[in-house]
Amino acid sequence: MTSQDPATHQDVQFCLDGIGVARPGWRTLVVTATADSPATPQDVWTLWSNLADWPSWSPLHQATEWTGPPGFIAGATFDQTLSLGFPAGTATDHVTVAIAEPARRASWSGDANGVRSCHLWTFAALANGGTRIGNTEVFDGTVIGLTKPMLAARWRRQFQQAAEALAQLAVPARR
Repeated sequence: MTSQDPATHQDVQFCLDGIGVARPGWRTLVVTATADSPATPQDVWTLWSNLADWPSWSPLHQATEWTGPPGFIAGATFDQTLSLGFPAGTATDHVTVAIAEPARRASWSGDANGVRSCHLWTFAALANGGTRIGNTEVFDGTVIGLTKPMLAARWRRQFQQAAEALAQLAVPARR
């Protein structure tokens, strides 16, 4: 289930600020997804933070691997091999975690090949129990502006599929 709640808008603003973009323009692609899980934020975080399992629930990820000491802490590094679709193909990104607040959020930013990006995962406790999972990324650069018509729908679908699969996977963790 997607959501247009204020947290999503805050997440987008966080990422825009993180890459120094005042507001989205023609060369900006914003990708957001949310899903709710009955599991606690801690249970969802425990599943999400197992980097080796990302390819089992994220359609974007072909492979993931820690390149330094494992674990989501600020400064940790990992590689992610992503299936981005035509015309981007497959790419391996080297990521440095900027923010890691267990059971709350994690973020990293990049600047490669003329594209700046910021990725943010959030795990917010719901008033009635459970967790709202947020998956947000903002990309900015001329290449993104030119390829956005070919990539945006696929990436939005894949981000949503990842959030929903994580939410479903977390259900047994609550029992």
